[in-house]
Amino acid sequence: MKIGDLLLDLFGFEEPRAAPQPEPHAPEPRARAAPRPEPRAKAAPRPAPRAPRPEPKRPGERGADEVLGIVRRAGGAWERVVFTSNRRIMASVANRGRDLRLNEAFAAAPREVLVAVAELFSARTARKRERAREALRRFIAQIPRAPDAAPRPRTRRAAAGDRAQLARMQAEFDRVNADRFGGALPRVPIHLSGRMKRRNGHFSVTPLEIVISRRLCAQGAAGEAEHTMRHEMIHLWQHVEGLPVDHGPAFRKMARRLDVHPRATRSVEWMDKDRRG
Repeated sequence: MKIGDLLLDLFGFEEPRAAPQPEPHAPEPRARAAPRPEPRAKAAPRPAPRAPRPEPKRPGERGADEVLGIVRRAGGAWERVVFTSNRRIMASVANRGRDLRLNEAFAAAPREVLVAVAELFSARTARKRERAREALRRFIAQIPRAPDAAPRPRTRRAAAGDRAQLARMQAEFDRVNADRFGGALPRVPIHLSGRMKRRNGHFSVTPLEIVISRRLCAQGAAGEAEHTMRHEMIHLWQHVEGLPVDHGPAFRKMARRLDVHPRATRSVEWMDKDRRG
C-alpha cells in the first residue's frame, strides 16, 4: 500500500500528488477458445466369428453338418460341430455344451469312430465310455503327423516334496524292468501330477513318459502306486513291441504276469479308509 493511501485511510485527507498519466490503451486479451475434447478412442472391433470349415473337397471327408447328424443319432446333444487344427486336444466340448470341437482329421473318420466320440461324452456307464476312449486312441494313433509339426518339448518341474515319491516309482520301474522284461524297456521320464482326479496314471507316447497321480503316491495304501506303475509299464512294453497301446488281449496277458488288474480301471485302497478313490 502507498503512503498516500495510508494517510487517506487514517486522517481522511490525501497528500497532493501528480495527476496520473493516462495509460496507453491496451487491447483486451482475446479469450482463448475452449480446448476441443479429445476424440474418444474407438473400441477395438470384435474379431469376426471363425468361418465354418468348407465342405469337404477330398473323397471320404464329411462336412460339419453330416458329422453332427451322426453324433446326434448316436446320443450326442450338440448344436454344431466345429473342426479345428488343434492336435493337442483332439476332441472337446465347448460353448456350454453346445459345440463339439473335433480335430479336422475326424472329417474322414469312419462312422464307428464318430459314434465312439458321441459315446465318450454321453454314455452312462464307465465301461462303455472306456471302450469309446480306446476306439478313439486307436484312430488318433494312426493319424499321420505333418512333417513340420514336430511336438514341442513339455517342461515339467518336480515339486519339492516329490523327490522321495519319484525315487520310489523309479525303483519299482527298474525292479520290474529287470525281473520281468529283461531290461528291454527304455528308462523313460517319470513324473507326478496333482491334476489327476479320476485317473491313477498315464502313459504317453508323445512325449514318451509315465505320469503317476501325486495323490495316489501320497495317500494310497501300500503298493497302490507301484501297481499303477506296472500298469503303465505294460503300455510302454506295447509301444516298444509295436503293439496297439490299449487294454486288449496282449495287455491282459501281460497284466496277469505282473499281478496287475487286467482292466483300464480298478478300485483303489486308501490309507484313509473313509476316503473314496
